[in-house]
Amino acid sequence: MESAGPIVNGDKPFRLAEVALCAVATIATGLLYGRFFASIGYLPTVCAAALAGALIAAVAGLRRWRMVRTLLAAVAGFVVLAVYGVFRGTLYYGLPTGSTASELARAVFDGWVRLFLVAPPADVRPDLLITPVLITWIAAFTAATLAVRTRNVLAPIAPVLVAFVLALLYLGKQPGVHLTTTVLFLTAALSLMLLRTVRLGARSERDRRAMTSKLLFGLPAVVLIAVPAVLYGQTSPLASGEQRFDPRTLRPPPVRIIDTLTPLARLKGQLREQPPRRLFTVRVTGERRPDRIRLAALNRFDGVSWTSTDQFLVAGRQLATDPALTNSRTVSAHITIEDLNGPFLPTLGWPRQLDIAQPGEEPVGFSTTSGVLVSTLRSLRGVEYDLVGQLTDHDEGLLRAAPTTTPDYRGYTDVPEDMPPLLRALAQQLTAIETTPYGKLTAIEEHLRALPYQVDALSGHSYAALVRLLTRTSAGYAEQNASAFAVLARAAGFPARVAVGYKLDDSPDGSYTVTTRDAHAWAEVHFDGYGWVVFEPTDTSQDASETPDRPTVAPRPAQPPVAQQPPAVRPPQTPPRSGSGQNEGLVEAAFVASVPTALVVLLATMITGVKAHRRRRRRRARGNAARVMGAWQEAADRLTERGIPTSGSLTASEIAAHAVGTLGDAANPLSELAPLATMAVYARDEPDDDEVHRAWQLEAQLRRQLYPRRFSVRRLRARLDPRPVIAGWRQAGQLGSHRDDH
Repeated sequence: MESAGPIVNGDKPFRLAEVALCAVATIATGLLYGRFFASIGYLPTVCAAALAGALIAAVAGLRRWRMVRTLLAAVAGFVVLAVYGVFRGTLYYGLPTGSTASELARAVFDGWVRLFLVAPPADVRPDLLITPVLITWIAAFTAATLAVRTRNVLAPIAPVLVAFVLALLYLGKQPGVHLTTTVLFLTAALSLMLLRTVRLGARSERDRRAMTSKLLFGLPAVVLIAVPAVLYGQTSPLASGEQRFDPRTLRPPPVRIIDTLTPLARLKGQLREQPPRRLFTVRVTGERRPDRIRLAALNRFDGVSWTSTDQFLVAGRQLATDPALTNSRTVSAHITIEDLNGPFLPTLGWPRQLDIAQPGEEPVGFSTTSGVLVSTLRSLRGVEYDLVGQLTDHDEGLLRAAPTTTPDYRGYTDVPEDMPPLLRALAQQLTAIETTPYGKLTAIEEHLRALPYQVDALSGHSYAALVRLLTRTSAGYAEQNASAFAVLARAAGFPARVAVGYKLDDSPDGSYTVTTRDAHAWAEVHFDGYGWVVFEPTDTSQDASETPDRPTVAPRPAQPPVAQQPPAVRPPQTPPRSGSGQNEGLVEAAFVASVPTALVVLLATMITGVKAHRRRRRRRARGNAARVMGAWQEAADRLTERGIPTSGSLTASEIAAHAVGTLGDAANPLSELAPLATMAVYARDEPDDDEVHRAWQLEAQLRRQLYPRRFSVRRLRARLDPRPVIAGWRQAGQLGSHRDDH
């Protein structure tokens, strides 16, 4: 890496200011994780990583430490911060233990992937916190090192920008414009560019005295660039999170459940159990008393059965909320499972908080698209947990609300292409009179509630079963009614799904004992501002009452339309499932490898860039003697890449002789270049232009003879060899120490 030049007293305050701006820009990237973690408990450690990393780099750079010493200080500083800032729970009387070392090592190597396995907002756990701390430390240390040791204006911004992009990848599709973070990052980055441009452009003491006025003149330009960028970020389609890339979609879900039979098909079996079996108890606190509790949400219909395509991430105590659910009430409940078969956990509305004790390493899974919770335990017997949920507030605004049309919910309007014409015609007939979306859905609901209810009806919810129900050739129960509502709603263009769970009877004290007799299914439609709104298409007057808090609607016709018998329904074909486990594994492996690959590419780019910039400076050095010595130094770098020592204790002729003896005729140009370098150092007169030109011709001839092939592995390896860069740092450190001694 190229030295930034001697440090004079006038430069040191400005270099320290650059280091401070590097730390501020890195802290801005750390603020992004505020949308990943559920609390700000992560922030002090991340800020400490940015400040400490930049400070160590500044001390090492200003004191001209060798790079090995600098890296050791950086690693030691990170370990101390990780032990006492992240894994302090493993300490014994303030001292690290074997558990500290093992957990730290495991978290450093596995934490990159674990952040993609949890559903934001995540708990601030050491195994999740260590990766943001490590990214912040590397970014701050690298940025400050480049600020102190190089003259490239943009170099210190690169590592902070990489950290910013990594944080955005971990956030995925979390909504928000990150206004504070954007303002802080842009202001620090642009100010750093301005300060370095002015400082590095100062050639004389007079220029240095004018630096303050130039900086004040450039500050308005920083504002003019930052303000439009922030305004664009607030209005950009990416601000909502809908069009952002989420790497979690590229990998298989970390929590998988084996549930070959759709929960809707189990409904009849539970209703017919005699005597009814106790499943779980619910104790609700709060003013709002729910009338149902959900197990599963089914979003895919193939004409034969309803299934779920949910992907489950590891759930923490805080759960991701439905951004569309703004009109809601909060309800809290304590649930104790007695004899409920897994894997689904009962939930009230959209779960927001979960406090559950899972034995061992068995995680709880959460679907951020459906609000469904699952457990990986083989048996749920005895499981207890506290749940806070959001229930839709059925107010008058729901009468005028619009169904959600964002891309995430377009799949909830899909129906198979071979849908019987009877169903589509009936959906149009029922919704033709009403003018509001809620009114159209209520028309479908009331038509289905008028149909006969019979638990002993034939099971199944295929197209054929729905046609029999709607033509009144046979009675139905909740399985068919809920499926019919969802199909008719989708045919009318509404995002609908089928929910499976249990009814909750009226309770004066908020305590419920749920049995198999309470098993039920209903339909839900997603509305802007109200989330998933419950519709009850089944009239079980002997078991349940009307849904409370339902908005009033216009009167319905006295005689609902009756569907006519359609032609024979062709059995639908289930579309093949896309993808395979092997492809998913390849995608996962490719993604896991992307982070270290990016770091390797970044390191290689830095090495080649430093070498190219150093060569350009040597050719443009002031004075012919410096240019001749620049050619010799470039030749010495080529020898270093081949493992030939170029110690300062050897003369140029001795180095040339050793190189010819080792490399043979390929090193012959050194025999002619060595006298030119010696004369440039010791001669009384400056070399003329012809001698400078000849020196660089010999250096180019040496490179051609060492690597005659334009493209070869040896040539590429030499370009990426960091030894000449490290040798340059070591030489600069020795020169700095020599100046300090004198």
